[in-house]
Amino acid sequence: MIDSHAHLHLADFDSDRDEVLARLRAAGVRKVLEVGIDRQGAERSLALTERTPELRVAVGCHPHEAASWNAEFAAAIRDWAGHPRVLALGELGLDHYRNYAPRPVQAEVFRAQLRLAHELDMPVVFHVRAAELEFLRVLNDEGDPRRAVLHAFSHGADFARACLARGFWLGIGGILTYPRSTLPAILAAVPIERVLLETDCPWLSPVPERGRRNEPAHLVHVLARLAEIYGLAPAALEARLDANFAAFSGED
Repeated sequence: MIDSHAHLHLADFDSDRDEVLARLRAAGVRKVLEVGIDRQGAERSLALTERTPELRVAVGCHPHEAASWNAEFAAAIRDWAGHPRVLALGELGLDHYRNYAPRPVQAEVFRAQLRLAHELDMPVVFHVRAAELEFLRVLNDEGDPRRAVLHAFSHGADFARACLARGFWLGIGGILTYPRSTLPAILAAVPIERVLLETDCPWLSPVPERGRRNEPAHLVHVLARLAEIYGLAPAALEARLDANFAAFSGED
């Protein structure tokens, strides 16, 4: 299995990170994309890769942190892009649900990072919440990145179709297992080739771990639910999802 979106650098894991890493290995997770939220997070993630061979990194400015964006941050991303463990930019996008940063600032920083993605020709990890139409408008202006994933996908069928038409992947995690989730019905129209597995840990724990901190070892529960939906044996589904991540990231 591959966890395409995790935040193991956060303080939530400071007390037992080594145990979390041991559990993911025991569960069969062979690779984790550690996703930056801000500049400090990217630096911590890169430091973790020095002692954790399973980790890969995405670097970027989360829309919540848009006010921290500046020329120095952009220059740091250009430098990090040359690191052998840095596979993508992200997570970047728009969040009109929390509005922790002013919407015009979010849009400006989103556009700036899209231009960086084009310049560096790197995959992108998108964060979109309550901002679907504006997200698509920005993409129409700036152009789609060559490869991208909509992380923690929990949107409607229309937005799923719009993203699939652009060739994007959908990041599917613990939300899939929730009793009231609409994702099972939406995935009925999503080719398995367009799905990536993720946790978004420490958040969005799947059933039966819901209410507790999430971690990569919990991917087994999401994989099992996906296997039911697609009618595939877990081993065959796991191989397909790993191949999807390779196509997204460019790394075998």
